[in-house]
Amino acid sequence: MKIIYIINSFGVGGAERHLLNLVRDATTRKYDVSVVALEKKIKGGAASIERELLDAGARIFYLNSYLASDIGRCIVLINILRRINPDILHSHLPRSDFLASIGKLLFPKIKWIFTVHDTYTEDKYRGYWVLPYLKKNWQSADHTISVSKHVKEWAIECYSLSEEKCSVIYHGVQLYDTTNKKKNSNGSILIGCLARFEKRKGIETLIYAMKEVVKQYPNSQLLLAGSDPTNYSYKIRNLAKTLKIAEHIKIIGFCQTPYDFLNSLDVFAYASYSEGFGIVLIEAMSVKCPIVASDIYPINYILEKDVSGLLAEPGDHQSFALSIIDYLSNSKKRDRFVEKAYERCISDFSLGMSLEKVNNLYLRIIA
Repeated sequence: MKIIYIINSFGVGGAERHLLNLVRDATTRKYDVSVVALEKKIKGGAASIERELLDAGARIFYLNSYLASDIGRCIVLINILRRINPDILHSHLPRSDFLASIGKLLFPKIKWIFTVHDTYTEDKYRGYWVLPYLKKNWQSADHTISVSKHVKEWAIECYSLSEEKCSVIYHGVQLYDTTNKKKNSNGSILIGCLARFEKRKGIETLIYAMKEVVKQYPNSQLLLAGSDPTNYSYKIRNLAKTLKIAEHIKIIGFCQTPYDFLNSLDVFAYASYSEGFGIVLIEAMSVKCPIVASDIYPINYILEKDVSGLLAEPGDHQSFALSIIDYLSNSKKRDRFVEKAYERCISDFSLGMSLEKVNNLYLRIIA
């Protein structure tokens, strides 16, 4: 089988990490795999997955445009499709979906699948306004993968897709060896968040919550990791200074080793207002890290409230502060919840299960 994956860039994020897992699985199955990125430039200080893609055995292409933006990229992509003649074209994120739809139009025998990683609404996607004009493009796809039921429902409503052409396949993660849980040498309590620096991730809520947490746990510290494409961390630093808790907030930037980071934490706090899935949650579950997160879907599907995690009201810093303090003051509850979360990760969010479902879809589509 010949597969071409297409994505906006190779800058590490949830969609890119998922793509890397797909590529590794496909090359292990001895498929002919190529990966196309719209551009080489990476914003926000994120690392690139290019080296790992090459190590996995994939060919790499960049759509270098010498004409007007995506018009030039489209011409380059058409030449790649003509040369490789893939069985499957699998795109990720709207700009890549658009170019893939042009490829499908010109090469109708190619089976085109696109993955919807989130609900591309105004608060998340700057080009949201163009989606209604692109319905016909997305409707030409042979199949759509959504990362949650919520995203599937949104995609059907937005793209007017048929139910039969849409599947929900949750992300999966590898289980992590938790026998060597890292201990803090200085004895401080580490509360952490791993997320892109943007307003919808609710990082400001965590800053306000820390003002309450440090009253009871003055040795606590909030570690903030993630890429920062719009310099949003500047606002976070100013807020911490205004609240006079700057010494309790540490911005560490992009994290090269997310599992090690999560494994070092006493509590993982995730105050997002909106999520397509939230792969970092199952990563935290896989390292048995206690989680406090927003009580929104699909987070409250991934974590069962008061069974495998503590869920707080989105945007309510008091609710987050109380939940974090609850964890820190109740080790038995914390241990019980992380075991339940780990069991849930094994049963429903294993990487092997997720990749097998995608491969079965490929086989069914080209049969």
